[in-house]
Amino acid sequence: MTKYLFCVDSDGCVMDTMTYKHQQFFGPLAAKIFEIPKQETQRFLKSWNQINLYSKTRGVNRFVGLLMTLKAHKIKGIQRLDTWVQTTPEFSERALAHEIYKYQTDDLKKALQWSKEVNAGIHQTKGLDRPFENALAGLKALKKYGKVAVVSSANRDAIEAEWERHGLLVAVDELWCQDRGKKAEIIRQLKLEGYPEQNTLMIGDAAGDLTAAEQNNVHFYPILVGHEARSWQELQEVFLPRFLVHQSSELEANYLTKFWNNLDQTK
Repeated sequence: MTKYLFCVDSDGCVMDTMTYKHQQFFGPLAAKIFEIPKQETQRFLKSWNQINLYSKTRGVNRFVGLLMTLKAHKIKGIQRLDTWVQTTPEFSERALAHEIYKYQTDDLKKALQWSKEVNAGIHQTKGLDRPFENALAGLKALKKYGKVAVVSSANRDAIEAEWERHGLLVAVDELWCQDRGKKAEIIRQLKLEGYPEQNTLMIGDAAGDLTAAEQNNVHFYPILVGHEARSWQELQEVFLPRFLVHQSSELEANYLTKFWNNLDQTK
């Protein structure tokens, strides 16, 4: 068995996909399906982008981001959706469909319709997605030393299609997406294969990635928003050599400071 485990987020970390997905699909479709009044749409979309792209909540699961934005605009009739988001162990359309089977409320049905329309729109829009510069080289460097697992809250079909289209799957061992549970739970399951905490690294661009790492007491390396190419280069040249010999703690703390400062400045 390989010695090291590398868990890697996809959207906004390896793939330059977050901005166009949110601005073209997630936000506008949420406004449409949840019937945001026309005069409120611009403010709704600005709030959507702030929550999902340009703040410390960047990268939250789609259903969490949906609920946060709806709550920010005091949308009524979303109690059942709120309860599901707070309690579900799995953020997936399958889990949401099961909740709809039990409760049949409009807010749950709209959330599922929204998610399906987002997936369909993304699937039909090929050519806008691309990996960040140096990401593939970084993944290949990681694979030399251990298992590389994509750990993403995104739709599995979309991730698989994007990574295959850009030749990234050669540097990956497994895909763990929203159908396998939340990120923290996925890392916990992967660790059960026998990877020590000190040999496990989560790589991501958002606070949720850091939280998932912290909940499992594993290491974290941030891909800085707006500086992705440099982050991947420094992972290979600076961080990884230190991590492999268990001498990365001080460096990791420095990168975390940069990570939080960068999110504060992201607009």
